[in-house]
Amino acid sequence: MKENLLSDETTLTLDDIQEREELVSFFSKLPVDFFSKMRHFQPQIGCLNACSICSKYASSNMAYWDESRIRNVVAALKYSTPANELPLIVWDRSNHRNGVIFAYLDNDIGNYLYLDKFIDIVYRELGTKTRISTVGYSRHNNDLNIVHQNVANNSDALAGVRLSFTPYEIGWKKCNSNRFSRSEYEDDIANFLEIYKPYYEKVGSGSRNFCIELRYKPLVINSEVYILEYKNKTIIYSDKYLYISQDENIEFIDSTIIDAKVHRLSLNNDGIIFNRIELPEKPTSMNQLYKIIEKGNIKEQVKIYRVKNADGYYYSVSPQLTDAGNYGINFYPKTETREKSGYIILERFFLNELFKYKKENGLKVTDNYINSTWNNVDDILNRIIILAANYKKEGDCAKYEYINNELFPLIKTCTNALNKAGYSASTFFDKSFIIDTGAICNLGRAIKEFRGLVSIENEPLTLNHERNYGKNNSTMTIESDAWRLSCGYNDEIIVEKMNLANTATIEGQVEYRNSIALNKRDISYKIKSLNNEYLIPGQRRR
Repeated sequence: MKENLLSDETTLTLDDIQEREELVSFFSKLPVDFFSKMRHFQPQIGCLNACSICSKYASSNMAYWDESRIRNVVAALKYSTPANELPLIVWDRSNHRNGVIFAYLDNDIGNYLYLDKFIDIVYRELGTKTRISTVGYSRHNNDLNIVHQNVANNSDALAGVRLSFTPYEIGWKKCNSNRFSRSEYEDDIANFLEIYKPYYEKVGSGSRNFCIELRYKPLVINSEVYILEYKNKTIIYSDKYLYISQDENIEFIDSTIIDAKVHRLSLNNDGIIFNRIELPEKPTSMNQLYKIIEKGNIKEQVKIYRVKNADGYYYSVSPQLTDAGNYGINFYPKTETREKSGYIILERFFLNELFKYKKENGLKVTDNYINSTWNNVDDILNRIIILAANYKKEGDCAKYEYINNELFPLIKTCTNALNKAGYSASTFFDKSFIIDTGAICNLGRAIKEFRGLVSIENEPLTLNHERNYGKNNSTMTIESDAWRLSCGYNDEIIVEKMNLANTATIEGQVEYRNSIALNKRDISYKIKSLNNEYLIPGQRRR
């Protein structure tokens, strides 16, 4: 079986010969686009981080391939692909990175003990680079430290590294337990950043190079939402928010995304101008509400857009992120399927303060603050604390508690880790290095975080979510079809064809699924393995 050897091999065991033959036969029966449009190539399945908002319902049981299985799978791909030049897979995904595979989907590749071997073999034998995304791992695992040092030193085989900051990872959520701590989490992140610092210095920042992504809980408030008419003007009222249209007899046009590639939202209309009226107190009747409207104490002028999702209409106030930041809010009236009404605060508290600070220092909001110091970073942190305190003074306890308990700890921990890892303060101000993605999307288990404002999993709740993965015109619909080759449980290898345009549908992404069972070789962990193994960030030293 010399023809099934990899470039650094001279002999094979009988078991490996048989496995490669079975896999070549299996792969050879698949359509050409299995090879050309592969997106996810996962040597691991399951995730021990147990994030309660997992978009893919990842099991807390984890299984993964050892090096010999990696070699067999890669060899089978190499000798069954119809391609005759590098890359041998992923050569026709022009909408999303030719020659690049993602080693993750329903897993966290950061704690995979053979990650360095996988990346190296895939690059050397298939000519394909690997992108990795992780929430990190425990620095107390010496084997993983060596693995990631090897990965960071093999920069030619990498297609980007993303470190995700999320408040849902078990080591963050249970930081006050006897198993996890916030200080350990911070030091684990600092260790990861230090290991990858040479890679960052070589490739630079960016979502396709090296970056940190911040993801927050959504700030959701349940309250009655009223859409009213008064003297031929439209009123939107809920809780402490009151808006009245500037013009009479307005007619909303449904707002949709027209260019998913524009991050600041490219919409099909300009919205409708409304005036926000100050509410000195919460009205106890409609008559009192109308009296407040008559006084007309206008706080600001905004644009409001009407958007439709599977649960009906919702109304989006100032959804775009501009050079002034974002102070938006979405209102969701009850419908037949939307069980509860309320609103989501879109306000980007961190970015707003960062943008203002850059302008005060003579910079554009997109500029990096090259000459900044850690004192400048402290200025931003202090501004966020002051912002929270001001909201408390104004009686907006929801925003105060959110900033104080959710947003600030994430940013502070990220900042401390960067400093400990020896990064310059300018990385904090680099929009391509620290990427603030805003609130999480309604994907998978996240539906409970939106408190009844949506009835269907994976249904977009904001225009940004619609741009990311909506059914009509999103980055997912543009990318369309993709394939997944993955480790499975019970020593299976799984093949799936995914229609990414169906992300926000009941049917889901998977259009085709097949699997092959092999001889027992996969290694597995369960959540209780954390009692004896250092694998995820935040674990206390035993």
